[in-house]
Amino acid sequence: MINSFEELFSHLKEKGRENIVVAGGEDIEAVKAVRKSYDYGFGRGILVGDREKIEDVLSQFSDKDFVEDVVHAVTDEEKSSFAVQRVQKGGVLLKGQVKTSKLLKEVLDKENGLRTGSIISDVFVFEDQREEGQKLVLMSDGGVNIKPDIKTLISIVKNAVRLAHKLGKENPLVAMLAAVEVVNPDMEETIAAALISQMNKRRQIKSCTIDGPLALDNAISQYAAKKKGIKSAVAGIADILIVPNIAAGNIFGKALTYYANFKNGHIIVGTKVPVMIPSRADTSDVKFNSIALAIVSKNE
Repeated sequence: MINSFEELFSHLKEKGRENIVVAGGEDIEAVKAVRKSYDYGFGRGILVGDREKIEDVLSQFSDKDFVEDVVHAVTDEEKSSFAVQRVQKGGVLLKGQVKTSKLLKEVLDKENGLRTGSIISDVFVFEDQREEGQKLVLMSDGGVNIKPDIKTLISIVKNAVRLAHKLGKENPLVAMLAAVEVVNPDMEETIAAALISQMNKRRQIKSCTIDGPLALDNAISQYAAKKKGIKSAVAGIADILIVPNIAAGNIFGKALTYYANFKNGHIIVGTKVPVMIPSRADTSDVKFNSIALAIVSKNE
């Protein structure tokens, strides 16, 4: 089981290099992340964008060995289209200096994009560094699905479970989050959580153990779960946290990043190849962590 990003990097180093196709290769933070993946031994870059501007960026590095190829493109539409075409030949896709809407349009194109027919979702992975012991915890979906219905929530769970398996968690423990740990007819998310938990118990959702509704404290703190008298295989030790909507996930993820300073990364899954659409405020370290997650998701 992989319990930290450093363990993930070491694991990937043994697997060989993967192409990282950057849509908008003029983005210095994205290029720094690609360079770091090369230095660690598991990545190399294919930069799609304005060749002259990319060369300006590359001039800031002592060598260019980490770049396999530069594909010239000027507009966001061209950068996004060429990047999607290129990644279909192998690799993972990272958003650089292009608009998210332009890249997603190409990714989701029914004929030439990266659709699989499955729901796509964002999985945020953070390194839980509390006293209970360091481990990687997954959270979804704070980036794609705005207000998922039960069918979409089930797909979000399955997407996160698949990534957890790639990280070595054979039977990940999934907490369906809400504000409370009991079913309240006035709180739709508690009903959805209870239904999905029951589906798991009846083996309609496999390869994981699900419980909910659980409040966040009950999901991640054994002390809180014990004090509240909650008996559950998941409570206090959840590996995957499923939020009820994008607002909850977005706020939770940013709180972990800016208040807790937990190491993190995130990828979009449910596509033919993993896609990384980082925030404009994400550092090269977050992008580097995301690259590692994308590669392990694709390769294992």
